[in-house]
Amino acid sequence: MLGKYTWWGPALVFAAHQMLQYGFGIRLALADAYLDPLLFLPIMLGLFLQERWWFFGRRRMSGLETVVAGLALALAAEELLPLWQPAFVYDQRDYLFYALGLGWFWWAINPGKELAETKG
Repeated sequence: MLGKYTWWGPALVFAAHQMLQYGFGIRLALADAYLDPLLFLPIMLGLFLQERWWFFGRRRMSGLETVVAGLALALAAEELLPLWQPAFVYDQRDYLFYALGLGWFWWAINPGKELAETKG
């Protein structure tokens, strides 16, 4: 997982955006509002998948596992975090970007069944 450019791309874009936004004070309105929800699920589910591979030898998440984990993370980030931290703001449109990020994870990061069954 950590060797896939399809995971590193979102991770590096996220890191670069954080540096621009918080390190240099450069504000990009649309990116500031929607880039984090777009990149959150590919990064987090990719790390979760890597952990499963290291500890349990499972290289792929099923469709149900992907949807449940994605929904749980999106709901936690969008519904619960704003209750605890005022810096997090509820926005219904974020769910569209969580869904797009979930699609990126499913098609670009989560290996197909054939690749998941190979050793190495």
